[in-house]
Amino acid sequence: DARKAETWITSLGYRCQFFEADNIKELSHNTHESVYLVPHQATKEPSWPKIRVRLSQTSRNYIVFGYKMGTLEAVNAMRDGAYDVLDLEDDVNRWKSSVRKAGESQQLWIQIYGGKPLESKDILVGESHAMQNLRQGIERLGPTDATVLILGESGVGKERVAQALHSSSGREPFVAVNCAAIPKDLIEAELFGAEKGSYTGALKTRKGLVQQANGGTLFLDEVGELDMGLQPKLLRFLETRRARKIGGFEDFSVDLRVISATNSNLDNETERQNFRTDLYFRLSEITLRVPPLRMHNDDVPQFVRLFLDMASERFGKHFDSIEPELVQEFQDYHWPGNVRELKSHIDRMVVLHDGPILRTAWWEKPVSSSYMKSATQQNPGGSNPGMSSGSGAGEPSYGAGQFQLPGQNQQQPYWSAPPALSPKQKKALARDLLAQSDQNLGWVAAQLGIHPTTLYRWRKQGKV
Repeated sequence: DARKAETWITSLGYRCQFFEADNIKELSHNTHESVYLVPHQATKEPSWPKIRVRLSQTSRNYIVFGYKMGTLEAVNAMRDGAYDVLDLEDDVNRWKSSVRKAGESQQLWIQIYGGKPLESKDILVGESHAMQNLRQGIERLGPTDATVLILGESGVGKERVAQALHSSSGREPFVAVNCAAIPKDLIEAELFGAEKGSYTGALKTRKGLVQQANGGTLFLDEVGELDMGLQPKLLRFLETRRARKIGGFEDFSVDLRVISATNSNLDNETERQNFRTDLYFRLSEITLRVPPLRMHNDDVPQFVRLFLDMASERFGKHFDSIEPELVQEFQDYHWPGNVRELKSHIDRMVVLHDGPILRTAWWEKPVSSSYMKSATQQNPGGSNPGMSSGSGAGEPSYGAGQFQLPGQNQQQPYWSAPPALSPKQKKALARDLLAQSDQNLGWVAAQLGIHPTTLYRWRKQGKV
């Protein structure tokens, strides 16, 4: 009977609370460490919906017993948030296995949260030495006006680090520009502005991003891709904080901080004369290295919990726990695309499935391909992620291959087209796919099953 089952469960080392229908209200007042056995009759009580919501808000696991798996009642119980459904006629090993997994999931939640929720928008989580070093660097540099160069592989969160530095500076606004995404014949006008008639298509005088960032922070992402022809003008601007619009006759001056980022090895680029050495030194007054996820995989559970919460809110889904086996799978994987790739996988699972538990069977682990070669690479610089002063030969060498690009391994696309998505869901996924594919509209449109002109229109309207 149920009391016997409670004895079995307790023998596994878990605190097990058994509730009759007449004392169901006690559910909301017990500790986070409990795994709850709920008789099916209790789920029909008028007070049950409120209790269920309370359990879901605090991520406490409960198992409903008394239904046969596969019945409509069992399906509804799982949909409402039960970790599992058991029948009194089930084998004792089935009971033990179910509650053991529920207990492990519960302990994982306690380990990740410590009983408290994480900040929903702060992805600089983790207690590893690497992440602590990074946060310490941000705390020291944030309030200063130092020019900072952020180094790291694709997908590690370099822009988030730049935003964190900016948030501590007291400056406004934060203006970001991806140097690799703007054609080289337009980047100067984009940065410094242009006078009316200064070039074909300049129908009016326009301010550049430099002027728009006056008083705040200018973030130059992928600065290693900056055209050589523009580098002298950027160098002069960094030295004087003065510049001139295309077609202009007078310089303008601004007060701003410059933060840049790259996944390139600028030491190699300067040796190949693809990047000016003097500009490199000016940009790298202080260097911050963001570690690849494989170097601090102990932090993966916290990233998973955070991204799951964010995806649940974003897509209007209800997920409050994760199978421990899935977390272990995530920790064992090398994540060549780093936290961006991890977030994309979780987003996809949340979009395609219903909660409340994120399950191992849903994860389509990427097959081995050329884009994963960075998984076997170590930190070429041999230094700990964190802060350093100046540039030099000891900088990490961040090679290509962090992410599968359109045209690579087309037999096994990184992101297969999800079925039956709403336009809202497609737009949300399009943002991630565009970032992962360097704005390849045709490839992203193919993944989402839409025409490229539709995707172009969405982007032009600011919807992706």
